Amino acid sequence: MKVALLCLLTTVLLSQDNMVSALTQAHNAFDGQNYAEALSLFQTALAEDSTDTKVFERAGLSAFRLGDLPIAKKLFTSLVAIDSAHMIGLSSLATIYDQENNTPKAIKYYHSLIKHYPDNAINYRKLAQQYQRAGLPKFALQYYAAALDKNDRDSYAIKGLSELYLRERRYAAADSLLTHGLNQDSINISFNLLMAQSKYLQKAYDSTAYYMEVIRGKYDFRPHQNKMIGYAYVQIDSLDKAIFYLTQAINDPGTKEYAHYNLGVAYEKKGDTEYALHHFQEAVKAGISEDIDLYHRNVARLYSGQEDLKSAIPHYQDAYKYGADPIVLFYLGRASDNYYKDKNIAIRYYTKFLNSSYDHPEYKDYSKKRIRYLKEYQHQKN
Repeated sequence: MKVALLCLLTTVLLSQDNMVSALTQAHNAFDGQNYAEALSLFQTALAEDSTDTKVFERAGLSAFRLGDLPIAKKLFTSLVAIDSAHMIGLSSLATIYDQENNTPKAIKYYHSLIKHYPDNAINYRKLAQQYQRAGLPKFALQYYAAALDKNDRDSYAIKGLSELYLRERRYAAADSLLTHGLNQDSINISFNLLMAQSKYLQKAYDSTAYYMEVIRGKYDFRPHQNKMIGYAYVQIDSLDKAIFYLTQAINDPGTKEYAHYNLGVAYEKKGDTEYALHHFQEAVKAGISEDIDLYHRNVARLYSGQEDLKSAIPHYQDAYKYGADPIVLFYLGRASDNYYKDKNIAIRYYTKFLNSSYDHPEYKDYSKKRIRYLKEYQHQKN
């Protein structure tokens, strides 16, 4: 009996020694970044003792660093079940679900982190980012504000909250926050881009150009950004700079029509009618937006200025077709009056203009007089 008991005790002690040895190997492997070996050894240890939080933690981190996210999630979930406030377990689950774009789960774990660690500003910002991704700006604003209250130097929070302010057209709040950020980092690309966007939306075009120029050469402008700064320079009559930036935007389908149109405006301001007409025509070809009537109207206007009414009239017709602006009927009446021998065409356009809701006494009076004159002319001719 004593021999059997001694053998059993010896076996238990040997088993414990082996476990200690295996754990030592596992921790050594983990410290040496041999995560595959560490994970295997930690999982063996957990099969014997499923209460050791340190083993769960390092096993989960090993799986995470190996990219084995299903195993990592399983291990970290078990760890949090044992210790609901375990920082590494909660933050690792939040990070994994964030990377997987599983926003509801990420939100759940960031809330848990804030509950247990209320002084950690980073988790407030990360929770705000999740709410922003989920399209819930009210909560995103709340948690960005909390993050900045705890750490007003958090550039990510400044950027995120500024974006929300701009989306809500709270320009003064956005400008104030971005000014704070720029005081910390004057050449921060995101801050300068957001400030330029804010000024652009407020029609402060000189400021738009200023903030874009701060980062020129440090950042390759996207086509829509070239369009923005180009348009700003058109508005402040810096035409050569406008042409330079807008030319960068004409090869992108998303900005092509707007770039061509504004290039037309810039070249017309420079007095280069030929290039202006070319770009207005290209805007017409590329036009897919609601502004296509404007493009046609400008092409027609330039052709009219060149007394090429044959080319102008179809563009006026398309401008009215796409925009239904009554003033175009007046332009059509006047162009038809000068171009067609059949004066009924001009009379028809003038009459439609008079019957429209457009309120301009001089144009209305002109149309009435031309209708009267043309009818008398036809009567005398007949």
